[in-house]
Amino acid sequence: MNKDLTLLFSTVILSLSIVYSQSNTAKYQEILDNAHKKGLPAIVALVKDTDGTEWRGKSGVSNIENDTPLDTNQNFRLASISKIFTSLVILQLVDENKLSLTDTISKYLDVEIQSKIINVNSITILQLLSHSSGIYSFTENNDFWKECYFYDGMSRTWLPNELINYIENKKPDSEPLEPYSKKIYSNTNYILLGMIIEKITNNTLSNECQKRIFTPLKMNDTFLEGFDDKERKPIDSYIIPNSSFAKSAFKKGLLKKSKGYEFTNLSETYKLFNSWAWAAGGISSNINDLSIFLSALKNGNLLSDETQKVLLQLNSSQDNGMTFFGGTGGSDGIQATMLHLMPSNIDIIVLINSSGSKEVNLSKVFRELYKIASTQ
Repeated sequence: MNKDLTLLFSTVILSLSIVYSQSNTAKYQEILDNAHKKGLPAIVALVKDTDGTEWRGKSGVSNIENDTPLDTNQNFRLASISKIFTSLVILQLVDENKLSLTDTISKYLDVEIQSKIINVNSITILQLLSHSSGIYSFTENNDFWKECYFYDGMSRTWLPNELINYIENKKPDSEPLEPYSKKIYSNTNYILLGMIIEKITNNTLSNECQKRIFTPLKMNDTFLEGFDDKERKPIDSYIIPNSSFAKSAFKKGLLKKSKGYEFTNLSETYKLFNSWAWAAGGISSNINDLSIFLSALKNGNLLSDETQKVLLQLNSSQDNGMTFFGGTGGSDGIQATMLHLMPSNIDIIVLINSSGSKEVNLSKVFRELYKIASTQ
């Protein structure tokens, strides 16, 4: 999930001199259809142009084995876009004077967890939020992925302390840094933030997101996978088994290619395959709910002026005179982006249920949608 926004943004600014004869609606749909034809099982997108005109589209099927029709408002896994939700709850707790961004994390963590984190007494909440803590990411530990792929680790929910076990005795990536000075991406940061939320509120992360975000904004189709009272499931997710762990799982017979396709259905083998991501990437949603969420984030309706500035700084990047606010996410079987582009005032949301193919991926689709949206 450690996809830096700038990796996507640096490829976005393109020549806009092409003159188009088609309507934007047809051009957007053609992009999605081509992406599906080139190998993406399912893709949905929303584009809000500079003039405020909104378009939504889809292409593909939700399950390629059964040729199940795809709905535009199908739920997709979001991966690291979920971190925005976690950071929002933390900042709301700051507004409520229940914690401070300068508090050290040892103040809110149990002694057992503290013992596994080097520099625990000097790392602050803001350093977790801004990926400047230097803490080792548990997703860099191969033993974690072995548990996931070979021992049913993606067919169950995880306790947060189980994830923290994978950083024990691991050297930090760096000493704690000045917030925003350098990003050293670590999913452990946001697992710890989730634990802190639960400690302060005496409530589950899932319930706090529901109470603070999903219900007030009427995001009725958004949930934390594996922790949802309604036991809802997102769309099936597919991969081409290229990673070492996926290849090994394939050789062991744990994964099988979908008949007639190069893809493997992760959701068929691993029933809760993304629930491990929890506060770092476990949320599922659809383009309708994400459009509502992005609007609320832009309008500052969920935070005070002071913490809104922090949210913007945490989730913004600049490139070639443009500012991108929002997030992207990527993991096995997941590609997602939710971005507001300034000063062009364009919103683009793209959700894909696969890791991409040799010919097409999230970055390519995003660039093509942006090119059209910015020629108004």
